[in-house]
Amino acid sequence: CIRDRSWKSSSATQIMPCDVREDDSSRKHDRTPGSDGYLLFRFARKPVIAVPDGSQKVKLAGLKCYRGITIRRASFAWMTQLLTKLRVDRLLTQPVDSSLSSFLPFNFQNWLDTLRQTMGAPSAEAVIVWPPQPDRGRIYIHLLDADARPLAFVKLSLDAVNDEYLRSEARTIEKLKALQLTSFHIPSLMEIGKWNGHYYCVFEPIPIDAKPVQSSWNSFPRDCVKEYAGQVRIIGLQQLTELKWWKNFWEATPPESAFAQDVRVAQGHPIRVCRAHGDLGTMNMIRVDDRILIFDWEECCEDAPILTDELMFFLVLNQRKFLAKPVVGLQELNQRYLSGASPQRRCEVIMALAFIRASGKPVATKILDNWERKNAQTQ
Repeated sequence: CIRDRSWKSSSATQIMPCDVREDDSSRKHDRTPGSDGYLLFRFARKPVIAVPDGSQKVKLAGLKCYRGITIRRASFAWMTQLLTKLRVDRLLTQPVDSSLSSFLPFNFQNWLDTLRQTMGAPSAEAVIVWPPQPDRGRIYIHLLDADARPLAFVKLSLDAVNDEYLRSEARTIEKLKALQLTSFHIPSLMEIGKWNGHYYCVFEPIPIDAKPVQSSWNSFPRDCVKEYAGQVRIIGLQQLTELKWWKNFWEATPPESAFAQDVRVAQGHPIRVCRAHGDLGTMNMIRVDDRILIFDWEECCEDAPILTDELMFFLVLNQRKFLAKPVVGLQELNQRYLSGASPQRRCEVIMALAFIRASGKPVATKILDNWERKNAQTQ
């Protein structure tokens, strides 16, 4: 059974990730005592985070759940906490009803009360975070107890695309759990459920004593990648053409482009594939005790080119610089991976780049758009 260490004494129902709890989104619950709605913080007129309009302690703990990914958003996060500490946060907030019906396509209070019953935690408070991308198709919920301690973290889908991402992550975590990993931790998935026709996953919260992983090449978790990759397999062109990422690549890539031509050459070599995280970077890693915890397995693929996660880590690590100067990014990529490479090594690099391009990563798109102009240096 899936079990959360912090809930050992609770009456929460334990289920396997492959089992989906079908909740009745039309069911109404008595309003939970103390549920006074939320204070909504906006950034650039878009909802960012909603915290319970009640306990000062819970509000401050909830605001710490939001970490801006840009300098402007990080400054915004700092300001929200400062204003809340000074008890003048209403200058920046909008009181909203606990149903959040103006922002979500379902009654949030009903969903929360159902989850409270499932968890056996009737006083759990919710902090709702919206992704910075308006069309992301999901929300994140941090559940806190009355003392503002983390209870769980929830990803809740709002569309079919995110449904598939969450189901994929649940399947992957179950497979990884069976491997009895020794070099790193994975999140504990407590429940996967369905509400208003879409999926949600409930995870064990990140330990409060977890530490960030330094953003440097030295942080690349080579041993971890090797362990979760599993058996490396060689596939032929027929098998390659049946893979989803391969089809996505050709849908997103002009067939006459220079990179597409190099991919056609590469597909004539033996193609080594294995399991890849699919979005590996320090943003999806934290340090817990003496090991790394790797999370966000939504884009995991069982048939990814063998260098996928190494190339992904390299691109994400340098993402800001490469997006601003993609020609520089291509030069550094060439220098590190392609200069003097054997035909087989070149094939593996190109196939990994094709996979990353298929996943829609902007940094890969920017670099590959400059392939024709600069890559002649390595031919």
